[in-house]
Amino acid sequence: MFKDIQKQLLLKYPLLWNTKFVPMLVIGLLFHLIFFGLGYADGTIDFSNKTNYNISTFSILFGVLFCIIVIILWLVNYFKNNSLKSFYSKSKNALFYEWLQIFITCLLLITFYLPFHFGKQLHQKSYLSLEQTKKRCEIISSAEIFIDGSFAQPEIDSLASGLIDSLGNKIVISNKGETVDEYIRRQDDVYKDYIIFNGKKYNQYSLLNRNYFHFSVNSAREDSIQKSKVQNWLHTNNQQEVKNLMNIYLNIIKEHHLKTNLTPEKWFEITYKNPDFENFLYIKPYLIEYEADSWYNYSDAKFQPYADYDNGKYSKYFVQQNVLKQKYDTVSDAHTDSYFENEMLLSFLYGALGLSLLTFSFRITTGKSWLIAIVSTGILNIFYGIFSAISGSGMLYAYLILFTIIGMIIYFFWVYSNKKSIQLTRVILNMILWSFSAFIPIIYFLLIETYKYKDYIYYDKIQNYYEDPFYIWLREHQLEMFSLNFIIVVIILFFLTKTIRNWKGLAEE
Repeated sequence: MFKDIQKQLLLKYPLLWNTKFVPMLVIGLLFHLIFFGLGYADGTIDFSNKTNYNISTFSILFGVLFCIIVIILWLVNYFKNNSLKSFYSKSKNALFYEWLQIFITCLLLITFYLPFHFGKQLHQKSYLSLEQTKKRCEIISSAEIFIDGSFAQPEIDSLASGLIDSLGNKIVISNKGETVDEYIRRQDDVYKDYIIFNGKKYNQYSLLNRNYFHFSVNSAREDSIQKSKVQNWLHTNNQQEVKNLMNIYLNIIKEHHLKTNLTPEKWFEITYKNPDFENFLYIKPYLIEYEADSWYNYSDAKFQPYADYDNGKYSKYFVQQNVLKQKYDTVSDAHTDSYFENEMLLSFLYGALGLSLLTFSFRITTGKSWLIAIVSTGILNIFYGIFSAISGSGMLYAYLILFTIIGMIIYFFWVYSNKKSIQLTRVILNMILWSFSAFIPIIYFLLIETYKYKDYIYYDKIQNYYEDPFYIWLREHQLEMFSLNFIIVVIILFFLTKTIRNWKGLAEE
């Protein structure tokens, strides 16, 4: 079937036949489909923690190896026939279409991780709806307070109370612009050994000062509200709400077939020490013989049975809270993370752009000039690097690269406009194709660095460089700059390929 398709393409669409675009398109789509399936399998979550599903490393290595093999085979077949050597291009845009097909082929082959990641996250999201995940994460986070949660900072000493003005503003206490809070944070003896909740004083190692485990599916504000709710249950001695929380939590443990020797009654008995909620016993958040995940670190002293920790002791009771948190953290992240980050997509686009331009430049010039261009590029970068290091200027290297790109472009178009021999411009054309896409990013980063340098020279200015609105705008729009640069590069290539088509018609000598 493929032979018949290729024969028809040769007769009707020779460019598609020459680039082997249709077979590569089919291979690329099948490649993506396979990796979607692998990613979906890798997204399996075993809440009981009996089996680890982790095929990411194998899949990525397999993908890289497969990608390299396919690219090599494709290039061997693609370079067999060069239309630029056999016959003149039939249309003005033929070279641009050829580059576009090379780009799409490269993009399909190197982006196998995208369907893998999409399939993995899609599977992880499918276990629980967003509403179910939020509710259960609140329960697991609240239960952390009664299991093995860390302690928050206690009250700050009143030493700082006199450093607030009558309007409630923080007073600057040093010529460095240090505020009261910043001053306090670097002191060793400004914290008291208690907290105050609703007007009542509690020991810093009271249950009311336990931290609340954060899941990304719940906002910081929602976490704060839920923590205050649990603290209020303890403060008002609302035993029924605490017992309900413990019952629901243990039902989740049983649902996922996780191990525990706790009962709601015993859990409540050893932790609920009203009215001060001190001298409670810690619940071990794991039992090592039930842990299947090898990446956990159980050597921490606070996880040793019956070890003294702060103001409490471990009991003989355990629950696989660490496992439950880790599994629900995965589901939570799957609901809150976007499938694809813009930075990731841009990196793949630029990767495909670089690979396609390397292939395209080899196609339109010669193997000899292509190799000379690689060696010349390496030598120039080494020379510029050494020269910049000797001069002690970090910006000099970027300026040298920028002026080199401009010089090569001017020379190429001078040869083209004066109908000179193309012999000397083959190497230059290769280097132009590889470097012109960096022109705008280099200018962008030089602008940023210039702002820093200017602030260093004029240090007595009231406004620092990082407060300048234009500098802030530049830093905040880095992603947009790279996106716009990619679009501009494609547009330039559209016109540049027309020029290259005419350049190929110039005399060799």
